[in-house]
Amino acid sequence: MSFCEEVRKETDVYWEGSFHHPFVKGIVNGTLPIEKFKYYMLQDAYYLKHYTKILAIAASKAETNEDITYFIQSAQFINESELELHRTVFKELNVTQQEIDSFEPAPAAYNYISHMYNAAHNGDVAEAFAAMFPCPWLYQEIGEKYKDAQPGVKLYEEWIEMYSHPDFKEKIEFQKSMMDRYAVENPKKIQLFKAHFHKSCYFEWKFWEMAWTLETFESEVTHYDYV
Repeated sequence: MSFCEEVRKETDVYWEGSFHHPFVKGIVNGTLPIEKFKYYMLQDAYYLKHYTKILAIAASKAETNEDITYFIQSAQFINESELELHRTVFKELNVTQQEIDSFEPAPAAYNYISHMYNAAHNGDVAEAFAAMFPCPWLYQEIGEKYKDAQPGVKLYEEWIEMYSHPDFKEKIEFQKSMMDRYAVENPKKIQLFKAHFHKSCYFEWKFWEMAWTLETFESEVTHYDYV
């Protein structure tokens, strides 16, 4: 098996947990409370802002012109396209400037970003990519799995359409080839790549859980009876 085939099999529990999480299923069947989606979009905008910076770090560590170009262009695309999409959705969700100004990342979002920064700052370009890749790959599989869903909610239909688009699948196939290439070029780092990848798969699942429970740092403590 290739690296991607192997690591996908090893992390399947997180993928299945994402496919069937009540937040994702709520988008698919149109029952997700809009306030949970609004919370998710605010956290996702924070995530993508930092994901863009991590791509830039990866570009600075890349050693081939092709990889440098890929990471720079990916960072530019997310910064200009996906974040603009979020800003458009913010208007539809009636996100106020006050909500934006007072935003605080949830523990799961903060921890996920910190994990990727750690891989990017302390490792090489391949380590950074191993930590970044689960995100787009999972979203593509979710889009593919639920491409025929009809949630009946405009925002949810657009969300599914974006991640089920054939162009997005083509990008993921290219990224799989990149990750497999890094694994072949760095056989002694396979376990480290897997460790980064596994953690990111967990944090992807945790991102849904975060939005479903409207997680905050305080709520993580105060839901216990002893507080």
